[in-house]
Amino acid sequence: MSTSPSSDFSPSSSIAAPSVPDGVGPLPKAFVSAWLTHLDFEWGDITRGYRQQPVANDGPLFEEGQPADSVYVVASGRIRLISESAEGKRRHLMIVGPTGLVGDCGLLQSKNHVVSAEASTDAVVCAVPVAAMLAALYQAPALARQHQAMCSMRFRIMLQHLALQGANSAKRRVCHHLLGLMASYGTPHPAGMLISITFTKQEMSHICGLSRVRVSQIFAALEREGVIVAAGRHVAIPDAARLASLAQS
Repeated sequence: MSTSPSSDFSPSSSIAAPSVPDGVGPLPKAFVSAWLTHLDFEWGDITRGYRQQPVANDGPLFEEGQPADSVYVVASGRIRLISESAEGKRRHLMIVGPTGLVGDCGLLQSKNHVVSAEASTDAVVCAVPVAAMLAALYQAPALARQHQAMCSMRFRIMLQHLALQGANSAKRRVCHHLLGLMASYGTPHPAGMLISITFTKQEMSHICGLSRVRVSQIFAALEREGVIVAAGRHVAIPDAARLASLAQS
C-alpha cells in the first residue's frame, strides 16, 4: 500500500541555475500551514498495544456526529478534517500527517465527533480508545503538553480559515497556503526556498475550496510569472516577498 502522496506539480520548464536570494525576510505570523505533518511528537505511550488500521485514499475514518469511541494517531499517509454546514456545504479544514492526532476535537465537551475525517492519501492510523487517551493525558503531563501544542496548531489554522473567508480571490487563497507551507516546511534551495514536503493539487483544491482545474490554472499562472518553480516533485519559491504581496493583495 502506498502511503506517501506524490506531487502532481509538473514543471513547464527546467530551473536554469538560479542564484540564492539575499534573504526572504520574516513572514507575517498569519501564515501557517494547513498541512500538519512530520511533527516532533511521540505518542508511543498511548498507542502501545492498540491496533493499526489502513484507510484507503478518500475513504472515511469517522463522520461528524458519530459517537467518538476512539481517537487516532496518524502512522503514515494523511487524513483531512472536514466540517459540514447546516446547508450541507463541506469545508476542508486541514490535512494531518504522520505523528498527528485526529478525533480528539471537542472530546471533553461532546461524546460525538465534531468534524469528519477522510483519508487524503492511503493512510495507516492507530485507534486509541477515548478513555485510554483521556487517562494518559491526565496521568502524563508531557503528553498533555504535547496535546495542547497540537490543539494550538489547529486553532491557528482555524483562525487562518476565518481570515480567508469572504471576498478573497482564488489566487490569493492559493498564495496564502503556499506561504503557510513555506513558513512550516521551507528549506534553503538554489531556486529560493523549497517546500520540503510534497502535496497534490487535489489537496490544495480541498483546502482552498476550489476545483482542481482552477488550482492547476493558478499554479500554471504563478509558474509563468516566476512566482513558483518546480524542483523535482517539490515546489520552490524564488521570491517570498512577491508571493506574500499576492497573498495579501
